[in-house]
Amino acid sequence: MASWLQKSLPRVGRLRAFDAVATAGTMSAAANRLRLTQPAITRAVQMLEGEVGVRLLARSVGGSFLTAEGRGFARRTQRFLQHLDAALAATLDDDPRSRAAEQAARQISNVHIRSLLAIWEARSFRRAARALGVAEPTLHRPARDLEHLVKVPLFRRIGEGWSLSPSGAELARRFALACVEIEVGIEEIGAARGAAAATMTLGVLPLAPKPLLAQATQALLDTRAHARTVIQEGDYDKLVIALRTGTIDAIFGALRHPPPFADLVEESLFDDPYGIVCRRGHPLMALKHPNAAALKAYDWVFPTANLPRRAVLDQVIAAWKLSPRVRIETNSLGALVADLVVSDRISLLPRAAIHSHDRANHLAILDIRVPHTRRTVGLTMRSDWLPTEFQDDFLKLLREAVSIRA
Repeated sequence: MASWLQKSLPRVGRLRAFDAVATAGTMSAAANRLRLTQPAITRAVQMLEGEVGVRLLARSVGGSFLTAEGRGFARRTQRFLQHLDAALAATLDDDPRSRAAEQAARQISNVHIRSLLAIWEARSFRRAARALGVAEPTLHRPARDLEHLVKVPLFRRIGEGWSLSPSGAELARRFALACVEIEVGIEEIGAARGAAAATMTLGVLPLAPKPLLAQATQALLDTRAHARTVIQEGDYDKLVIALRTGTIDAIFGALRHPPPFADLVEESLFDDPYGIVCRRGHPLMALKHPNAAALKAYDWVFPTANLPRRAVLDQVIAAWKLSPRVRIETNSLGALVADLVVSDRISLLPRAAIHSHDRANHLAILDIRVPHTRRTVGLTMRSDWLPTEFQDDFLKLLREAVSIRA
């Protein structure tokens, strides 16, 4: 998704007005609920329809009814407001229905949200103001107003001025998730009309079996003229941050059992145990039944200490009394494979990582069982994620590719 410094979302007041009409069914009931005049509600909804480019409500004597596009956008709007209200309540350490939380929710504006997200992305007031093309005091005013509204310190002094406090960063993260709902709602409208591409953004761990992704992607794009997938490879910690801020939709790769945050869920797809690997033509391949003793003559290519494979390999070396000497250590799969291909070193990799067309020609798995806890490949998602139709179809095709593989 685009930078928060470049985004322009519909006004919160217009979204609240639309949500009130969608819930109440009439402009007058929505006006009473929000304590506004009926013309103000009507104007807000019309302005919102102009922004999203479609009619969201069909007006009649009996009330205001959601159009087909309106039903989908109403669902996203409701989720946006739920995220927003929950974010404010969590910052206030209060119930979303409390008077303080409701008051903050009524007063929150796009300027508050945009200023906080800009500072969050730029990591300082100064850089955010420069990126937005405004004077720093101009950015300070809404930011400090928001801080006063939630009654919690959102900012802290750093070397070059001011940045976000932990509370401010968490509020910004939750604001970002709220805004993603509206972005997706607008995308769904555009995709349904053929005016925008339906998108799936997937984070992929380096050792995830990429051929399965390729199969699912090709099967889906073959039937979708206006669609695209974005695949971003990265380490687990960075992808989790992206997932929890709405930058990516899901993570494909080894699961952690359980995930590191309570707002994430995991879906197991298949077991992918580790195996000991070497180049094809390696002397160990000549042994019919290689054993642990046969490994003592060979050096290892070690994963770096922060990778789960390293803990497994360290345990195997200790249990089998192999040499712990580290001469090559890398977090790069490409470098590891290259080292194995040109030497008699051995290493540890998931079995599915070897079965891709490029590595299978160069590497082989020794017939030795590696003792370790269960390793499962699957999907990590936000617990409250609501996929679009396109995203749901992508996940179904990925699951089908896995079932065919099995």
